[in-house]
Amino acid sequence: MEKYVKSVSAMNDLTIALNKNHRDEIARYAESDIFWTKNKQAITSRAVSSRIVKKGQIYQFEFGKNYAPEMSYEHRGLVIGVSGKLIYALPICSYNAKIAEHKNAIHPVDNPTGKGNYFLLKSSEFSFLTHDSVLKLNDIRTLSFARIKYRQNNGYLDPRSDTYKAIEQLANIKYFPEYARERDNLKAENTAMQEQLGRIKQYLKSHGMDNDICRKILEDEFDEELPPKSSEKEHTQKESK
Repeated sequence: MEKYVKSVSAMNDLTIALNKNHRDEIARYAESDIFWTKNKQAITSRAVSSRIVKKGQIYQFEFGKNYAPEMSYEHRGLVIGVSGKLIYALPICSYNAKIAEHKNAIHPVDNPTGKGNYFLLKSSEFSFLTHDSVLKLNDIRTLSFARIKYRQNNGYLDPRSDTYKAIEQLANIKYFPEYARERDNLKAENTAMQEQLGRIKQYLKSHGMDNDICRKILEDEFDEELPPKSSEKEHTQKESK
């Protein structure tokens, strides 16, 4: 109980200090505490435990009280994964032209080569937005189902869409840069091999397997000896008789 009294006292001191210039934050962390107390046992309730959450859905979450630059309080979030009763989400907040990182946010058309930590979501492109917003790529959050406030109206990015795929790829680069580089290298190698295979197939179609030059190309490429030519097989069979 003594620790609880100390925590209440410390919170009161902070509230008094913030009261002059940060009243909005006081209201937000008060709301966060109220939500937490109401939902402390909610994860065991049927309404919460039976909820179906899927990739691409957008919810209003209570992220709680955190240190900057972590996302705090009530914000939207894009679900990028679900494991058991845990949600993996990327926070979404309002676009602010006064913030340099927001102005430099990645966008498929306006800023496709951007290297920042934000992805621009335009209200003109997504019906679930009433104003431009940014998605925070470098602040993936692990959230309990109990942190869901409500489902965003029409809030959905199809995981098969180019926008969702771009967001997921950018997030992978932020969190797993070595894996992302290895994946990109493998994709490039695969593309090159597919092109090379296409050229070989075209050559085979034109010259046939018995062509010595073609056989040499294939043996060098795949580092193994090909089966005998049809004429060589016939000759071998005659000798065996």
